[in-house]
Amino acid sequence: MSIWFSVIILAVIQGITEFLPVSSSGHLAVLGQLFGLQSDEGLAFSIVLHAGSLVAIVVFYFKTLLSLLKKENLRVWGQIIIGTIPAGIGGVLLKMSGYDEVLFRDIFAIGISFLITASLLRLTGKNKFTGNAVTPLEKISWKQSLIIGFSQMFAILPGISRSGTTIAVGTFTGLQFEAAATFSFLLALPAIGGAALLEMISLCKSGFSIGKLSYLQLGTGFFISAAVSFAALSLLVAIVKRRKISMFSWYMFALGITVVAWQMIKLSR
Repeated sequence: MSIWFSVIILAVIQGITEFLPVSSSGHLAVLGQLFGLQSDEGLAFSIVLHAGSLVAIVVFYFKTLLSLLKKENLRVWGQIIIGTIPAGIGGVLLKMSGYDEVLFRDIFAIGISFLITASLLRLTGKNKFTGNAVTPLEKISWKQSLIIGFSQMFAILPGISRSGTTIAVGTFTGLQFEAAATFSFLLALPAIGGAALLEMISLCKSGFSIGKLSYLQLGTGFFISAAVSFAALSLLVAIVKRRKISMFSWYMFALGITVVAWQMIKLSR
């Protein structure tokens, strides 16, 4: 299969799945195995694709980020820090253990994680779980931030959607849907940046190899990821305003069942 074809497809998939609640890491792990990318190529490409998504968040929320610099909104940054701590600690410990690479190779476990994400998304459509989602972003408490932060820590697992999990849990704690989405994407800044940094460290330790990929291909992947990520972010915000993120649960159920069935067939051979 052409490397250029893999670059374009994976960049588009990253852009679509990073913000839509369907787990970009899970999709990239499954497709990376299907396309036969080597570990060094996959690591270098993952860094570039995540950088593209990071740029998309900054551009999309540029005005919001500027408004948060006002004195009356500075407390929100404190809540972002609180919400970032659990995932930060979990990500570093997972990377130090070396178990992160095992998780990305376990496609069966990723299929199960897809099903967990589907179940969480389904609950957002149930009024008994989101009926009290009335708290605006400016009023978010440290308890809500911490609970959302712990949910983001579990979303380190490939197949568990970071955006889907944090938005769902945010509404379960009482945040307005749009506030939960905004907080989720603000949390993505240190989360995606930190993950890319850890991957960069691993890549440097391995000799900074990009395998058969060229820098032109990496650059193309970056720009495609950034553009598609921006479009996906715009779409999800519109869907969140209508409280309709549960619609993605059907896709995740179908994907999870398909991946689990695929792995069971492979094991039975």
